[in-house]
Amino acid sequence: MQKKLTPSLNNQHGKQHIPTKPHIIIFVEGDTDELLFRAILNHYKLLSSSPLCQCSICNLRGVTRYSSKLLAKLSNEYLPEAKKKHFTIKTICCSYDTDVFEERNLLTIDWKSLSKRVKRLGIDSFIRIEVSRSIEDWILEDIDGICKFLKLKSIPKNIKGDNGNDKLSYLYAKAGRTYQKGNATKALIESLDLSLIVNKRKEALKDLEEALGVK
Repeated sequence: MQKKLTPSLNNQHGKQHIPTKPHIIIFVEGDTDELLFRAILNHYKLLSSSPLCQCSICNLRGVTRYSSKLLAKLSNEYLPEAKKKHFTIKTICCSYDTDVFEERNLLTIDWKSLSKRVKRLGIDSFIRIEVSRSIEDWILEDIDGICKFLKLKSIPKNIKGDNGNDKLSYLYAKAGRTYQKGNATKALIESLDLSLIVNKRKEALKDLEEALGVK
């Protein structure tokens, strides 16, 4: 009687082969961005009819030396961790506020070169997420939620400010408060309707949604 064959975890060299799970890393430039992207990921988890690809967020804390910091994080931290914990980094997402590059021309990144260097590390996909013009502009997509959070009786007809940061500062001032970037935005972001932000910024987020497997 022929024996039933069972799949082997050993390869031709006798070494054990352990299946690896795909993984995505989103690189962001600051604390506010990190908080909002974590909220967006949680929104996708609730929204999707199928499980999402595993994902991590890495805060580079500024755009200065963006490329070198990203590559160092990958080489020294994430790739060794992936090998140790048996997952495969398949996609890198680079999020950045576009206003930094519009207003300070010296802060430029050679995205083509960075993409090539990332792929040389064995990572298949490289995605850019343009946060236009700043993360505050994305937050302002839910103006009703912001005003409710600040307990303003109505939405001001004319929100003063040249940019998202100025406009949020104006709204906070109307409520007798001071807008602060970073971890101070945690409660604000938790109060937002993420579906509004995701729908209004769908073009910028479409590659991320596809990589995550949002359905």
